[in-house]
Amino acid sequence: MLKRIAVILTLILLHLLAGCGAVYETVKCGFDFGDDRGDIVLTDCHRLSDRGQLFAEVAWTYFEKNYNPQTGLVNAAENYPYTSIGEIAAYLSALISAHEMDLLDERRFCQRVGKLVEWLNAMELYAGELPNLIYNSHTGRMVGFDMKPGKAGFSSMDIGRLLIWLRVLKTKYPLFAEGVDRAVLRWNFCMVIDKDGTLRSGRFVNGKTEFIHEGRLGWEGYAARGYEMWGIDVKSSVPSPLRYIEIYGRKIPYDPRDSITTGVPVYLTSTPFLLEGMEFGYSDVGVPEEHHSGDDALERCTIARGIYEIQEERYRREGIMTARSENGVDKPPYAVIGTITAEGKLWPTISRGGEMHYDLAMFSTRAIFGMWSIWDTDYTKFIMAAAACCFFEEGRGWFEGRYEKNWRINKVMVLETNAVVLEALLHRLDGALVRVAKEPSYIDFYLRKELPMSDYPRCLPGREREDM
Repeated sequence: MLKRIAVILTLILLHLLAGCGAVYETVKCGFDFGDDRGDIVLTDCHRLSDRGQLFAEVAWTYFEKNYNPQTGLVNAAENYPYTSIGEIAAYLSALISAHEMDLLDERRFCQRVGKLVEWLNAMELYAGELPNLIYNSHTGRMVGFDMKPGKAGFSSMDIGRLLIWLRVLKTKYPLFAEGVDRAVLRWNFCMVIDKDGTLRSGRFVNGKTEFIHEGRLGWEGYAARGYEMWGIDVKSSVPSPLRYIEIYGRKIPYDPRDSITTGVPVYLTSTPFLLEGMEFGYSDVGVPEEHHSGDDALERCTIARGIYEIQEERYRREGIMTARSENGVDKPPYAVIGTITAEGKLWPTISRGGEMHYDLAMFSTRAIFGMWSIWDTDYTKFIMAAAACCFFEEGRGWFEGRYEKNWRINKVMVLETNAVVLEALLHRLDGALVRVAKEPSYIDFYLRKELPMSDYPRCLPGREREDM
């Protein structure tokens, strides 16, 4: 009894200290009453439990079965030979997580990373300046929206996410720093940041680049971290002022921009906030000291906590097990965004184009693992038990989750979800995943040169724009 009381008091204290989450960063070995309550115990004393080891191995199976050794790329979905820049970033996070958790030995890890860095240094660039939206994972060639050789445009969100994980890679493994730096130096950041300092994306339409502001609350701030970590100032990564919508008596913020003028649906989902929690711990790691505006001014951990709590509240008030995220689905439009709010409506699931698909609402494996990794609550343990029961298949990987409407398991298997499973487990073991090294590497020496070499593009990291 005394032991249990001590455990409860300790957890209460940890909860108070932890604030927005990341409780597990401060948990010490020696107390875990999960077994007594029938909870799913995946980590124990900074090690994976037997079940945690199984779950990690299942997730890594996806990356073994969908790997293309000729290019070093992994299919975005099972047996689907294409991938995006955002998914390449997710693969890198999975690769590092798998290595850190001893799922991948040193030799195989180095071979895979080396092949990927080689591809990044040779990849075709959109307009010769930035990574294209999509690539064929078998050939490594860039493709258009019809998946035929060609160009589709570029995503400032995906590029920002890749910049985060390239920075993590060169920090953790200096062996690859030069190769990573050389790849990034091929890119021209003038295209991706407008003259107001706002991230913008481009779509290739009728032979021209159409610029759009692709990001929405959460994603834009998360992507901005990547640029900031490489010394690129993103002055307005957060729309301001925010608007608020009231759900169950709570005020939840949403993006004030409208879809009519921006051409991008307005929605709020949990994925970017979960990634920010697992990777940055809602800290200002990587944000330059002189950068006083942007996502760090938004109290993002408070927003993230609110988004989590409103999903738990939906279960308590309506009995619907809720964990919302982006997901692949097994019918058109094949990819959806599970939201808290979108286009002024509550709990819709939408396509990338903004069409409503209420019948495709998912209880998402990706969101379950992300929430469980950050917040230690009865609800996260409850929803993890559901995933642990039914949402994976040994020898293949983790499914996308379960349809809310009919409880049918959605057996679509994608790279992103299996990467988040690995990230979530490593976060529970080690805390926030992003660290930034102070040691200079190739790019730092290059930027100190008085004149850039003529074969490198403009708008280099850490230097004044040359197109203004």
